[in-house]
Amino acid sequence: MTFLEKLEKAITDEWKAYHFYKELKTKTNNPLFLEFIEEPMQDEKKHYEMFQYLHYLLTGNYYENEQEKVKFTTFKEGVLMALKDELEAADSYRDMLFEMPNQQAYQPLFTAMTDEMNHATRFSTIYNSLK
Repeated sequence: MTFLEKLEKAITDEWKAYHFYKELKTKTNNPLFLEFIEEPMQDEKKHYEMFQYLHYLLTGNYYENEQEKVKFTTFKEGVLMALKDELEAADSYRDMLFEMPNQQAYQPLFTAMTDEMNHATRFSTIYNSLK
């Protein structure tokens, strides 16, 4: 998979995560959980915008991403899916750092990678507090 293909997948994944977390927030009324989901939700939107801009810098076009929804049945299932997705994204962005085509890719990839690790901690905390 080329760097550009990985970037396009990241754009799609960030869009999905933002909307997934927006839906996940409706499944709880716990103030701490809501707070812990809000920051990743906003970060995913920021990552989506950064990656779209990077795509534009590399190609001259914004990427028309697939707009599919994440399906889950329970809050706990959704939190576990989020945790796994965040860990996978952090690994993916780390790997993309080694392949970046220019210096302009460094900041969005590094920002997203470190944010995803923070998100994984938040979702792990939520998951471990659920009975």
